[in-house]
Amino acid sequence: MSFAHCSLLLECSKCHAVNYLDPFTFWFFKGKVKCAGCDAIWAVEIDNGTRISGPTEAKPPHDKLPGFAQTKDYKQDWRSADKVSEAPKARPDFQGKPIPIYKNVRGKLVSGGPLKPEDLVGSRAKFIVEGRPYK
Repeated sequence: MSFAHCSLLLECSKCHAVNYLDPFTFWFFKGKVKCAGCDAIWAVEIDNGTRISGPTEAKPPHDKLPGFAQTKDYKQDWRSADKVSEAPKARPDFQGKPIPIYKNVRGKLVSGGPLKPEDLVGSRAKFIVEGRPYK
């Protein structure tokens, strides 16, 4: 695989399919990815969106599928569930707090208030600010 300058793109050296790794699921990742074109397995390590190691050829089973894949000439792409993963969904266990909404004296919405540090506990915003994996 190549595309060393793009840490979330993997070009398979066997079939030359370009595998796009979804930033939401691959931002902090260490494991095996399955090529959508030829089903080859590649080991990669990505930390904070930057490829640390790989891709190196690995043995099955794979840990994740790419988010999308296509040929370099754009003539074929893979969209089936056994080739690429589904788009990420909102987390059902989200524990964050909603932004406080303020109304004027007539009851019309005016604006959302600024968040305080304690409002960020368990939220995606705090995870991004601290630069650490969400667990």
